[in-house]
Amino acid sequence: MDRVVVTGVGAVTPFGIGVDVLWQSLLNNKNGITKIKDNKIQGEIVGIGGCLPEVDYSKYLDEDKELFSYIPQNKNNKSFFLAVYEALKQADLDPRKMEDTDNIGVCIADRNSGMIDNIDRYSILMQKAQTDEGYDLNKYFELLNSIENSNLEQWNDKESINHYVSRNYKITGPQLSVATACASGNNSIGEAFLKIKYGQINMAIAGGAYNLDLKSMMGFTRIGALTTNEDPETACRPFDAERNGFVMSSGCGALILESLESAKKRNVKILAEVVGYGCMSDAYRSTDPDPEAKAATLTIEQCIKMANISCDEIDYINAHGTSTKMNDYTETIAIKNVFKEKAYNIPISSTKSMIGHSIMAAAAIEAIVCIKSINEGIVHQTRNYCKIDTKLDLDYVKDGPRKLDINYTLSNSFGFGGQNSAIILSKFKE
Repeated sequence: MDRVVVTGVGAVTPFGIGVDVLWQSLLNNKNGITKIKDNKIQGEIVGIGGCLPEVDYSKYLDEDKELFSYIPQNKNNKSFFLAVYEALKQADLDPRKMEDTDNIGVCIADRNSGMIDNIDRYSILMQKAQTDEGYDLNKYFELLNSIENSNLEQWNDKESINHYVSRNYKITGPQLSVATACASGNNSIGEAFLKIKYGQINMAIAGGAYNLDLKSMMGFTRIGALTTNEDPETACRPFDAERNGFVMSSGCGALILESLESAKKRNVKILAEVVGYGCMSDAYRSTDPDPEAKAATLTIEQCIKMANISCDEIDYINAHGTSTKMNDYTETIAIKNVFKEKAYNIPISSTKSMIGHSIMAAAAIEAIVCIKSINEGIVHQTRNYCKIDTKLDLDYVKDGPRKLDINYTLSNSFGFGGQNSAIILSKFKE
């Protein structure tokens, strides 16, 4: 079995483009959650979120004209692709220059656009179809048919970021798009890790990508998962006594995984090692986590067992930490179940406290944060953790950043539908 290492990372988050922008913002306790200005999702449903910056591909043309001469029609893929581009550059890897790419996998959790993404166009047409006598359906269809094809680019372009990356980099290896809700990012990294570990492939571009949209916001609002706090500064408060729901956001995290043998042969810098992966299901309810956290507990235990370490060796936990009442509670229960008395001495922080919950991308971004924490010996604080909940009594890094010597980090992701995943990343040692 091969050891699996990380040789490149890339991120696009509400803070901007690049891992350094993300990392410095976290260390400075900045807030990436803002009032939503996009009229596709702005309105009475919810008014805040973590939104991505607009991307101008033209400035990248000088760096790589071939790669950036084709601009993806889906604007979200424009942003997501930059995370992949950053990760591959750091790994000193360009699949287009390789003779054989059959051994490279692309495993980015993502999804295609839906018709609701074009609601801003349709709603305007519906307004124009109003007459003194009421709504004129025939007029609406006439207006709908008059829309030029150029205005429907997102609906014409069905490529996911997986497809786009594979095609643009001419990668012929396996594609795998994982869709396990909030657990997706860790599942993508974990499945790529296993494929490399057992010799099915040598390298993988793994991670997650997600853009917040009206459909998801409506669904999460209906089940009471989103916060009702409309203040961007205080809305997201994981583990805090006054938490009342999460804040949705967009983002993309990409990691380059490869076998240790491959990394050494290429003489590339190794950032960290993936050593453990766990995945279990609640089989409880579609929207509520199991209050006893049985599957979440088993997920962490499975992860530690695969890593072949003891519980005492985990130095830091990057929590799922969504800011919902039950999730933060059950995650705390799971940590206590696994680590016993040691649980009270492990620093735990939530990256979502600053950038919100980017669903399928969340765990991938958090894995990158874990790698930065390992390499720089520091962990960020949990923003807005102010009022202690007596049921949540662990060390959630209230004040930070905190210096910490880290050999092993655990990153948790527990999703809707009872889908649980976790990975362990370690400092690389020969």
